[in-house]
Amino acid sequence: MGCVQIFVNDCLMTLGEWGFPGAWLTTHIPWTLFFALLLLLDPCPLGLAGASIKGVQRSGRDPGDPEAIRETQALTQVPMAGWALCMAVVLAVLAGAEGESRYEKFLRQHVDHPQTSVLAAHRYCETMLARRRVTAPGRPCKPSNTFVHAPAEELVAACSQMPDETGFHSTPTSMDLTACRLRGGNSRPPCTYRARQLQHHVRVACLDGLPVHLAGTHPPPQ
Repeated sequence: MGCVQIFVNDCLMTLGEWGFPGAWLTTHIPWTLFFALLLLLDPCPLGLAGASIKGVQRSGRDPGDPEAIRETQALTQVPMAGWALCMAVVLAVLAGAEGESRYEKFLRQHVDHPQTSVLAAHRYCETMLARRRVTAPGRPCKPSNTFVHAPAEELVAACSQMPDETGFHSTPTSMDLTACRLRGGNSRPPCTYRARQLQHHVRVACLDGLPVHLAGTHPPPQ
């Protein structure tokens, strides 16, 4: 096993100890591919360093010889560079996980335009919630979630509307949407949902002119 593989295994074990679920890394495909590339290239010089250290040990020189000590110390410093690389990758992964803005999270969780076509229409909610990483293995089921089938620009435009007494902004026109509600009262996976097709106004909370939270929907006035 190459040294980079050892470092990657150590990284994954560390992430597990920090409480990241097993499916967490699979949701970050670019970094997964990056790990795979490291495994293929295995550029770390630890193998050479290890061979050199063994060569020093087999040379018959006195382990207390100052020159042998200096050479061994220099070679054993090589793995530290690899470990530093590993930690840099871990920090980059964590930064990538935290790099999503609130607006981007809002789009991921609530905007599906044009509406995605799924093979089993009655499984739209389960399919989209998993695809958008709203639900995941080992995570409690979200009680409800709404997907809006309208351009993101129309939701952004809602932020220019006068807020109501609670501080939320409503879209000036009604929009096609799918309201997903968890079936039963059990929030433990597997998550199954009931889908309703509606045409409602959407209420959002805004930050810096962008929607960041879907507060609810309401039907058009009669």
